[in-house]
Amino acid sequence: MKMNERAVSEAIGFILILGIVISGIGLVTLYGYPVLLKEQSNTDVKNMERAMIVIQNDMKSLCFKNVPYKETSLQVSGGTLEVVNSTSYGSSINISNSTDFWDYSLGALIYRSDRGNEVISLENGAVMTRQEGSAGSAMLAEPRWFYDDSTGTFVVYIMNITTETLMAKSGMTTVRMSLENATTHPPLLNPTAITVKYETDPSGDYYSTAWENYLTGSSLGMDKTAIPNEYKWKITDNPVNKLVIKEYEIKIHDI
Repeated sequence: MKMNERAVSEAIGFILILGIVISGIGLVTLYGYPVLLKEQSNTDVKNMERAMIVIQNDMKSLCFKNVPYKETSLQVSGGTLEVVNSTSYGSSINISNSTDFWDYSLGALIYRSDRGNEVISLENGAVMTRQEGSAGSAMLAEPRWFYDDSTGTFVVYIMNITTETLMAKSGMTTVRMSLENATTHPPLLNPTAITVKYETDPSGDYYSTAWENYLTGSSLGMDKTAIPNEYKWKITDNPVNKLVIKEYEIKIHDI
């Protein structure tokens, strides 16, 4: 008696097709899913870079356009946004000449990615990025310091971020801030030996590279001294007839 093998052929075909489908799912899970997560993380970081620049522009409106209060709505995805008060923040900026010395605490808004190592900070009007646990940093948006060639005026803006308590949030949030105080120090006429020093956080050197590139770059063109993170103005190239320091205290009420 001859056996009918058609059912056996259909079963083998089904097993082969099922094996191909399972193998395909496995390959997608093994190689495609991590790529998808990485792309999602990159998208979240890019969105936060743009959001930080928006907040930076709102802070400029508070300081330079006499706007008393600003609100910025944003989506914090794939990480956490926190506000660090200037009294708790480790970094500061020192400005001095041959006779005077000023020390400014800064404070910051900091975004840390949950899916990657990216950290984005808004510090003293500058938006910067770095990798958690790695040396090096880059400035995405510069602060508003400038030198006026026609009058020889060097203007330094200090943006001091304050808050009543440590704040951290993810998801939809609204950054509410106001200008609490604005101080213009009496201009120094014909100052000598102007130096700017960026004091790093005791827990780690996070943004000195970004500040070095800015202070020694084409915008200001300062020289690095033998002291770490200290920069001196090139008096012989661009003499400073007047040094103006303006300090703004920005309070973050809620996020």
